[in-house]
Amino acid sequence: MNGRGKLSARHLERLAVVYVRQSSLRQVMENRESTARQYALREHALALGWPAERIVTLDADLGMSGATTGARQGFEQLKQEVAHGRVGAVFGLEVSRLSRNAVDWFQLLDWCRATDTLLIEGDQVYAPARHDDGLILSIKGSLSENELTLIRARLRGGAMNKAQRGELYHHVPAGFVLEGSQVSKDPDRQVQHAIGEVFARFEEHGSARRATASLLEGGIRMPSRQPGSELQWGEVSYGRVIGILKNPMMGGAYVYGRKRSERVLDEAGELRQTTRTVASTDWHVLIEDHHEGYVTWQAWLEIQERLAANAVSREPRDGAALLQGLAVCGHCGRQLATRYSRAWSYLCQPPMDRSRKSCLHVGGVRIDAIVERAFLDAVAPAGVEAARVAVEQSQLRSDAGLRSLQLELERCQYEAGLAERRYRKTDPDNRLVAGTLEQDWEQALRALAEARSALQRAEQAQAPPPDPARLAALGERLGGLWHAAGVTARDRKRLLACLVEDVMLRIDREAGQIEIVLHWQGGEIDEFSVPLNRRKTYVEDRSDTVDLVRQLSGLYSDAEIAGVLNQRGRVTPKGLPFNRDRVKQLRGRHDIAGHVPAVGEGQAAVVGVAEAARQLETSESTLYRWIRQGLIAAEPTLAGAPCRIRLSAALRQRFGSEPPDGFVPAQTAAKRLGVSRQRIWQRIRDGELEAFHISRGQGRGLYVRLDEQAAAGPSLFDGASSRSET
Repeated sequence: MNGRGKLSARHLERLAVVYVRQSSLRQVMENRESTARQYALREHALALGWPAERIVTLDADLGMSGATTGARQGFEQLKQEVAHGRVGAVFGLEVSRLSRNAVDWFQLLDWCRATDTLLIEGDQVYAPARHDDGLILSIKGSLSENELTLIRARLRGGAMNKAQRGELYHHVPAGFVLEGSQVSKDPDRQVQHAIGEVFARFEEHGSARRATASLLEGGIRMPSRQPGSELQWGEVSYGRVIGILKNPMMGGAYVYGRKRSERVLDEAGELRQTTRTVASTDWHVLIEDHHEGYVTWQAWLEIQERLAANAVSREPRDGAALLQGLAVCGHCGRQLATRYSRAWSYLCQPPMDRSRKSCLHVGGVRIDAIVERAFLDAVAPAGVEAARVAVEQSQLRSDAGLRSLQLELERCQYEAGLAERRYRKTDPDNRLVAGTLEQDWEQALRALAEARSALQRAEQAQAPPPDPARLAALGERLGGLWHAAGVTARDRKRLLACLVEDVMLRIDREAGQIEIVLHWQGGEIDEFSVPLNRRKTYVEDRSDTVDLVRQLSGLYSDAEIAGVLNQRGRVTPKGLPFNRDRVKQLRGRHDIAGHVPAVGEGQAAVVGVAEAARQLETSESTLYRWIRQGLIAAEPTLAGAPCRIRLSAALRQRFGSEPPDGFVPAQTAAKRLGVSRQRIWQRIRDGELEAFHISRGQGRGLYVRLDEQAAAGPSLFDGASSRSET
């Protein structure tokens, strides 16, 4: 063995690590001989003198490329063991098994030098701590990384050469079949009908989401095919529809290089492989008219432009604003945003840096009415023709739905017949097979019955063709149809966008009007104007009301102030009674600060009776009774304003759920002292007796503390039930 003298007893005392790796799962499954040779390195370690219990095999990276960094669990574990000096030698068939990227390779070499760890490659022993071995390993690691680059370049060159001829396919989408290197439409008529309906509905509605909803409403099923699997049918989804609309193969073109793989640094500073979609101008290969598509290439490009326009909020939504997506600022040229409150308005949003103010913010109701009238006047001569076309489109949608159900019925008939033929060819005595085929036949028959029932329901629900005279009358009443119950705001916006390119709005302050410039699709321009709304004038608040609110705001909340104002008969300038919101608005108009219940250092909070009752966990009536009896001193306030109480620590100690020791009910204390309850209240006010109140439970009520002399009298408390002081 070459380099056997580099192996010492110190190395044999540590672990021998056999590192096993294959670059892909396919290599693991097919290139089994290489995997077996790597596992056999364990026998090589035994022959060199390592005991079996100190030989470790790391095979967690089977199926992982050596070019990856940070993702190989086995290699990360190997580096940690080497760094801690627990490894005497690392075994591998060749350097490329350990790493094919310079970052991991040279880091491993540095740690092997520091811990005097050997690298054993086949029959060759390397000691990275030695200068000559370290140089050789550095060169071998660089060559291994460069070799991988050359392999990829050769593979990429071959793929690009094949792609330039339009013959490189990984898989083809549903709607096409691949025969050799030639692609063509799927001969299945149901598949062709379903894909064709996606483009027809998008052409009709102008939106992928609206097209999806229309296909779902029509009951049209959508085909899909995963790589290496059979064609499957399922319900329409937005993902499937957008995937069909954006696939250039549907436009008859061959494209290679729509997505690129890149290595980027993640947040942890590690290199990761990522995939991004590139612009059409950066595609490697584009061959137009490569095969028969479902639409022309030019039509496909127009679809992409429409999808891009929808992505920047020009797609009509359900809001009532008619010019959503069409209104443009006449001052700066930005597209106007739509804002909804009680009505709707158009707003020129400032830039993100907020360095400029909004150019305009105008109400949209009157502007929309002018644009709507101009549009209806323009299309009035074509009203009858528009109604006829609308009916034809509705009839075509209905026919397309029926055609889809008819093709579904034909497919179910074929599958039911196939299942029947398979069952009849089977030996009836072979029940293991015949039972399964019988279930398949029954399932196919159920699907056939469901398809037949769906087609019958659709045929019965199909509306008869309209009367030509009634159709002409509908065309003449286009204005009424514009606001018909079945016409949504989204429909009106789509119709308007067919003729109107944009509507420019600008404000002329000197003239006191809003200028409306209507740009039609053909280049024609119409100009209109509406006067600016006058600013609303508010009736001044009464000065005495403002003064009263200013006095109360530091003491009471807005709701409590509203109660005081209403009690004194004060009303708003519009004659409305006050409430919390109207008090808040009044304070805002006159810059009056609101009530902030703050407690200073060493000072108790002053609150209303309701808040005090909540914090003391008692009733408001109890607190009002204590105030009347003089047990609690109310804070000074304005006449008619609610009482306020200072929640001192002493007051809080007089309320609780259980009486302290030495306290008895007030009725018991009156009997022991031989006085009336009114006298008990008087002695509490004079400070001769201490009071305590319980708000809940069987023993709720007023309690007082008796001194020892009074307590020496006859006890009426023992066994007696306390009664609530009310």
